[in-house]
Amino acid sequence: MKVGDIEFKNEFVMAPVKTGYNEGNGRVTERHLEFYDRRASHLGGIIPEPFYLDRGLRELPTQMGIDSDDRLDGLRELTGVIHQNGANAIAHLNHPGRMANPKIDGNFFVSSTDKACENGGATPKKMAQEDIKEAKSLFRDAAVRAEKAGFDLIELQFGHGYLVAQFLSPKVNDRDDNYGGSFVNRSRFGVEVLREVDAAVDVPIQIRVSGDEMIDGGIKLAETKKFARELVENGAEGIHVSAGTVCTTPPWYFQHMFTPKGKTWEMAKSLKPQLPVPVTTVGRINSRKDVDRIKEAEMADFLAIGRGLVADPDFVGKYTGKVEGRIRPCLACSDGCLGGVKSGSGLGCLMNPEVRDFEGLDSSETAKDVVVVGGGLAGMSAARTLDERGHNATLYEKDELGGVFNLAHLPPGKDPLQRGIDYFVEEIKAREIDTIKDKAEADDLKDYDHAVIATGARPVFPNIDGLEDYLWAEVLQEENMPEEKKVMVIGGGLVGVETAKALAHNENRVILVELLPEVGGNMIGLEKAQLLKSLKNRDNVEITTETDIKRVEDNEVFASRAGEELHWEGVEEFVIVTGMESHNPIDQSELSVPSTVIGDAKEPAKAEDAIESGYEAAKQI
Repeated sequence: MKVGDIEFKNEFVMAPVKTGYNEGNGRVTERHLEFYDRRASHLGGIIPEPFYLDRGLRELPTQMGIDSDDRLDGLRELTGVIHQNGANAIAHLNHPGRMANPKIDGNFFVSSTDKACENGGATPKKMAQEDIKEAKSLFRDAAVRAEKAGFDLIELQFGHGYLVAQFLSPKVNDRDDNYGGSFVNRSRFGVEVLREVDAAVDVPIQIRVSGDEMIDGGIKLAETKKFARELVENGAEGIHVSAGTVCTTPPWYFQHMFTPKGKTWEMAKSLKPQLPVPVTTVGRINSRKDVDRIKEAEMADFLAIGRGLVADPDFVGKYTGKVEGRIRPCLACSDGCLGGVKSGSGLGCLMNPEVRDFEGLDSSETAKDVVVVGGGLAGMSAARTLDERGHNATLYEKDELGGVFNLAHLPPGKDPLQRGIDYFVEEIKAREIDTIKDKAEADDLKDYDHAVIATGARPVFPNIDGLEDYLWAEVLQEENMPEEKKVMVIGGGLVGVETAKALAHNENRVILVELLPEVGGNMIGLEKAQLLKSLKNRDNVEITTETDIKRVEDNEVFASRAGEELHWEGVEEFVIVTGMESHNPIDQSELSVPSTVIGDAKEPAKAEDAIESGYEAAKQI
């Protein structure tokens, strides 16, 4: 398989995923080298995270740069690590235009327009001819550095709502010169960038495009096909098809679980017969079935896998039979990857705590008998990791494995989360970890070498005068879900918002009440925005914040907000989701063996934290 004259050992490449592993100076770090080294051995190619072309054009303060020759030594180390694993190195070059991060001091903002992204961002300068010339030079100089650093191919980012797409998109481009208006004019800037880069380097160039921006008035597939043909006529030797725009349709850009799987694959399939160059598809390729479907339908020549390789570095090795074991699934939740990068802690993964653990697991020198009490995510993660290290794990769980996470997949659009439970349950079974379906008492633990307490958390219910009959999040279960009723949801955090959405989806009239100034709590912005948008667009949902419920009398509710008295009548059902508290029924002072408390039993937190705490505890035993 080839792109231009570059041979690939197989059709699998790693898509560019931002890592946040830089220290603020743009240089390659040991964390980068270890991350890509761990993932390169079974791939045909690696596209590292997007490189910034100028320090004033960063999307992240922790992004890798290719803006100076000072970067070359580190970049050569990076290509060396990729090459020693038999993979090709592909440099992804991106000018964000108006989508440069406005929170980074020193950033500047230019675009085809002088209008900011409607979902937030800085107001850009509408580019004059000199600005256009400078932007083309930035692409060219970065490509020259990439070739000097040993990259085998260049990938130019012309999609996802970044600068070239800001020229191509009729939704954004409002120019009346020879770079605006007609398709020929709107495509001119991208073609000129390609020509300038192509004249400066000898390595093949492929272009990443959005097959469809998924917005009214934006780039559509028909224009993308015309653009792709024009790019090939001007030297492009590969087309990489994604979707969405970082400005307006981030769920498509990030391929979040809320978007339908396979849409980008169909776009690639539509382009493929029209182009004489290889086409790459991308987007939520995170299971064997996904790969089989793409290959059997001949949707693309290459498959770019991003977060699937974050969740399981051996995804391709396992698919091809070179590595044993089941594929650890990416859930398309964006919690650990996007959430980790935006928080400043760096790329992580809800399902894979090893992403941030570059030391890795070692085998225990002495096999110990370890009992894990509680079979939620933390407990199953601990048991699995203990077994992997060579210990003898026993797992106590009186109910269903998975704990409260068994409810997580029930809200609309969250069904991929079930794959997380399925993976851990299958691992417990395949590893033949002894599972005792009973409640563990302190006396049951005395014959083990170590006890891990993973008994989770339980809901906290406020004392509301007159309110005696209510449900918790178990209302999401089919047998508990009301229909066509007036339901009040008390608590507007993550669980409350998702519960309200599910109730509204089932044709209930929903009142969502939150004591704090806003709903959604500490949800990642991408998911929070989509959930709140879906609620606010429904006429059967009422959201009230800064609201304190005083009492309930039969079906009437009395509350206050900023000194104003509120009153609702006819409320037929109540759901309370106001938080969780740790639940640890085992008195550690009574234990005769060493013990470790993990997960929600230690401190209620997110699923990612639970899995990581189980992993870390097992690593220390």
